[in-house]
Amino acid sequence: MTLQFTNELTPALLAAMDQSPFTAEQLAEMSSEARALVAEQAAFCRQHPVNAIYRLAVAGCLTRRGGTGVEFNAAPNQGYKYRLSNGQRVSVLTEGCTVSYPDGNTARIISSAGSRHTYKERGVALVGSELDNGDVIISTPQSEGMLVGRKGVPVPEDFLTAGQK
Repeated sequence: MTLQFTNELTPALLAAMDQSPFTAEQLAEMSSEARALVAEQAAFCRQHPVNAIYRLAVAGCLTRRGGTGVEFNAAPNQGYKYRLSNGQRVSVLTEGCTVSYPDGNTARIISSAGSRHTYKERGVALVGSELDNGDVIISTPQSEGMLVGRKGVPVPEDFLTAGQK
C-alpha cells in the first residue's frame, strides 16, 4: 500500500515552514529591494503563523468509507499531474472527479479549494473535500503539495464548500 498523508500539522512540518528558503549568502547577493521584500514576507509570516494545511488530493487518495480517488485521464502526460516520491505520476483531482469503492460504487468530489485554485475551471480537491455520497477525503499519497492556512487570514468563501461545480 502507498504511504498516505493527512492534514495533520506536525511540529516538524511547522519547523520546516518557518525556515527561510534563502541562505545568508543568497540574501547578501540580492538587491536591497529584494532583501526588503524577503524581510516584509518574513514579518507577515511571523504576524500570521501557519495554523492549518490542506494537502492536494491526487489519484490514490483515500476516503473515510474506504473509497479511492481514481485517475481521470489515462494518458500519462495529459492533465494536471503530480510526481509522487516514488516517481509515479498521478492526476491531481478536482471537483467532479470520481472516487471508487471496493463494492463497485462510485461518488463524485463536490467541494474543493474553490475558485482561487483551479484546473480547467474546476476547483482542486483537497484532503477534506466532500463527496456527493457524504464521504470525505481523509488522506493523499503525496506529501509536498498543500495550501497553507494562516492565523488572521480568512479563507475564500468557496473554500471546501459543496456544490460549487
